[in-house]
Amino acid sequence: VRAELEVLDRVGVTTVVILDAGGPAGNLNDWLKLRQKHPKRLVVFWKLDFRGVKDKAFFENIVRDLQKGAEMGVQGVKVWKDLGMYVRDDAGDLLKADDRRLDPFWKKCGELGLPVLIHTADEKEYWHPLTYNSIHFGLRTEEEQHYGNPRMPSWEELIRQRDAVLKRHPKTTFIGAHMGSQGHDLKQLEATFAKYPNFYVDTSARHRVFGRLNPPAVRAFFEKNQDRILFGTDGQVLIKGRKKPYDISIYPTENPNQEYVDPSNAAALKIWHERAAQMYSQSLQYFETDRLDLTDPMRSGGAWLRLAGAKLPSEVLEKFYHANAEKVIPGLKKP
Repeated sequence: VRAELEVLDRVGVTTVVILDAGGPAGNLNDWLKLRQKHPKRLVVFWKLDFRGVKDKAFFENIVRDLQKGAEMGVQGVKVWKDLGMYVRDDAGDLLKADDRRLDPFWKKCGELGLPVLIHTADEKEYWHPLTYNSIHFGLRTEEEQHYGNPRMPSWEELIRQRDAVLKRHPKTTFIGAHMGSQGHDLKQLEATFAKYPNFYVDTSARHRVFGRLNPPAVRAFFEKNQDRILFGTDGQVLIKGRKKPYDISIYPTENPNQEYVDPSNAAALKIWHERAAQMYSQSLQYFETDRLDLTDPMRSGGAWLRLAGAKLPSEVLEKFYHANAEKVIPGLKKP
């Protein structure tokens, strides 16, 4: 955490949102104690954990735990893409985001004023056949190739589930992670904004998707929808020893080859520090300049991919970088 804060100071980022804090029975209290030490730097979201989903009391327990988490001081909720894609209930059926048993949970989020950052589906191209024309050719195909998988719902079905939740719970604020998995079609995303005033998105790790579009088109989209988009990175602090953070039977996409950094190794930590600072720098360059040779900050499209900057107006950047987050996340104050 100390190393991460050093990077934030270096690149001029005031606050970072922690999206993977466990529930009240997990590591939530540890993160909240860290926030007490760095009250202006850390925002803590509680991550909904489905490992107890086959317990008959699960749906009641998560509402109870959410209430307890709010009392402890969480500022939001994170729901990963496992909902709808991987999690199966006690009957062995995929648990859908719009399952009625989850309604009390979504409703309670709204009552408590906690925004829900929800990762639904993946990029639509992952449901297309993998060919030489696929932008994700050569990447982690087990995770990012859903075509022909009989156990995987369609992209359209997953988005339908999410939209049903948005419609059913208008008093709950939802933030669609990764451009709501609609960064490939900004017209469609704009239509989603128009239908659901309670829906926002972040830009985390999707430069390689909307960055393929004409920069003036991206700029026009951000200008028109400037009140609904939040800056995001999808960055991680990875520490040696965290080899199996999740139950692989429930979270099959955990990458066993993920890079881990030992904080006591000064040379490795320096390399990580440089990469983390570069990730922020390259992201800011995309949004602030019109350079034609920018690299995907997360390297998720491969190191070869080059992007043309969108060069957003300063008034749009103000909302995108902080004002929209201050609007939807409780407890944030303007720096």
